[in-house]
Amino acid sequence: MVLMIYSTVVVLALAVPLAVLVGRERAQRFTENRTAAATFFADLGSREDRSGIPRLQESVDRYSNLYDEGIAVVDRNGQARALSGLDFDRADVQQAIAGALRNQRGDLPSSLSPWSQSTALITAPVGGGTQVDGAVVLEASTTSARRDVGTAWIVIAGGALLILATVAVIAVALSRWVVRPLTALSSRVHSFGGKFHDRLPIGEAPTPEPAAYDGPPEVRELSRAFDAMADDVEAATAAQRRLVADTAHALRNPLAALRIRNDVLGMRVPESATEAHRRTTLEVDRLSAVVEDLLVLAAAETPSSTRSTGCDSGAVIADRVEFWSSAVVSAGMSVHVTTWESEEDGRVTMPGDDLTRIFDALLSNATKYAGAGSDIEIGRRTSDADITMWVSDTGPGVPVDELPKVADRFFRASTARGDGTGLGLSIVRALAERAGGSIRVEARRPSGLRVEIRLPRVVS
Repeated sequence: MVLMIYSTVVVLALAVPLAVLVGRERAQRFTENRTAAATFFADLGSREDRSGIPRLQESVDRYSNLYDEGIAVVDRNGQARALSGLDFDRADVQQAIAGALRNQRGDLPSSLSPWSQSTALITAPVGGGTQVDGAVVLEASTTSARRDVGTAWIVIAGGALLILATVAVIAVALSRWVVRPLTALSSRVHSFGGKFHDRLPIGEAPTPEPAAYDGPPEVRELSRAFDAMADDVEAATAAQRRLVADTAHALRNPLAALRIRNDVLGMRVPESATEAHRRTTLEVDRLSAVVEDLLVLAAAETPSSTRSTGCDSGAVIADRVEFWSSAVVSAGMSVHVTTWESEEDGRVTMPGDDLTRIFDALLSNATKYAGAGSDIEIGRRTSDADITMWVSDTGPGVPVDELPKVADRFFRASTARGDGTGLGLSIVRALAERAGGSIRVEARRPSGLRVEIRLPRVVS
């Protein structure tokens, strides 16, 4: 676009002065030609005496018939000596005659254009020196001259358009050469996040073919740098996932053995060490829970090698409500389900086990932290493309300034009480994002917390 604007300005800067120059040059030739004709008749009039007037009239008639232009030759008193094709009494003609008798040249056109006046009055004095014996007035037609100017302007405009068209073709080709690799790079940038979800798991993905880079050298270098950075980030992320999974796997068996030994030891612990043994058991259980959650989180963050056919969200919600109902009642809370949905299918693009794990994590948090007397609401809303589900409670909630961090790993709100690993919402977010969805955590008024899950809907 910038190149086209610049080219248009340059072409106009050349074409407009050229068009003006053509108009001036044609006006000069027109003026010289008609002035020469007027001077001819002035010389002829100065040589003719009264007996030669018929010969002068014949010359005037021939010129008028040949060029279809009016002409008049007058004496020093302004009386017509020869006249043909000209309205002698017109005001502008009389004004031109008066000026010529004062030895003044008329207002000659300095430039012509297709819309200039159709005629111009050309005058010449009869006589020599300061002695003026009469005048010649020629009403010259500018039709031919204006036609020539119009033709020249059309040629100039056509040439300008041809130049602009050529520049446009070059600009489009150049822009595509520059923009195409940038567009490809932009696509890679936008798909960078999805690359971790859409490709095969690490270790099973085929080695990609080297990308073909084109465009200017700077763009090619930028593309290479981005791809190298993307590969490094992907490798680092994969290494982090493997480290978490391997560490959790490595800790699971020793922790299980430690738990068994601690239970055996509990049978021989003296009464004075019972409390210390109990706390040790709780810490081992807590560490085991952290390891299990880390394994679940690592699995949730690992791209799946198969596409899920989805699950019925309504069936999962009903199953989880029934499963958790006794725990909710035992905690002194109540639970109810709210739905706004059509008769259409409520399937989401997530395996049933993953959606079950999400609701287990959300209902576990609500049961632990909402407190006795709180109400738990489970809801679902269906739209054309998505299904939104939520779990909310009327407990103490989370401070507003901590809401953006509640899904971070190992984060525990300042209002949290009791045990917990701080990984529950991290697992929920990882599972939702792997299925192409998202989560939103917001405070509920006047108190409480609402966690909303949005998942793509499976359209039959």
